[in-house]
Amino acid sequence: MHPVCFKIGNFIVYWYGIFVALGVITASFLFQRRARRIGYPDSVTNIMIFYTVIFGIIGARLVHVLSYFHYYLRNPIEILMIRNGGLAIQGGIIFGILGLIFSARKTGTNVLKIVDSVALFVPLGQAIGRVGCFFHGCCYGKPSTHWFSVKFPFLEDFVHPTEIYYLIGDMVIFFFLYLFSRDKLKDGEITAWYFIFFGALRYWIDQFRGDLIPSATGFYQTQIYGIICFLIGAFWIFRIYFVRQKMI
Repeated sequence: MHPVCFKIGNFIVYWYGIFVALGVITASFLFQRRARRIGYPDSVTNIMIFYTVIFGIIGARLVHVLSYFHYYLRNPIEILMIRNGGLAIQGGIIFGILGLIFSARKTGTNVLKIVDSVALFVPLGQAIGRVGCFFHGCCYGKPSTHWFSVKFPFLEDFVHPTEIYYLIGDMVIFFFLYLFSRDKLKDGEITAWYFIFFGALRYWIDQFRGDLIPSATGFYQTQIYGIICFLIGAFWIFRIYFVRQKMI
């Protein structure tokens, strides 16, 4: 675990922030390149990237704070200390999509086609960001005796490397979405499948997390968000293949 990249006086730059930023930049670059091929100029996609990132950061922080509400209630000043870690990807995705939809309508572009172009590269950006989680030591797992378990200095036991589980899972999702994107799909379908895969991944991996507190339902709050994402994707697929066909 090496959370600090470098220091300049009292100013600390963390690996977490670097890899999250690298993930956002990579996904944005690939989205913009794909958008050019389908006829959208950089002047338009720059606006979309701006709103998506801003909305995404706000949503990711908001959901993280709500997930650890009791801690931030006692330490409200830390709500603003994003560079120390603490971004919930579920909130980032949902709010980021809202920002993308807002900017797509603002620029008069095809909303579903643009959202698909972004959703294709989101899991790749997430995978890169998870490297930062591993260096930072956040999102760690429950105690484990498996040979691939890891030891963080602030923990007594070896634990599941859940950050690596997420990284591998996100790369698998990206691989499947990329394969899907090579076929002729309906507008919005890539996004729907992303929600389904992501929701299932979060629900499954979060059961191995050691830093989460179960809610009154017995599930972790992040698992509930994962279920919501899965249901959004499933409903979306249902509308694409059944509701629209009946309307036609």
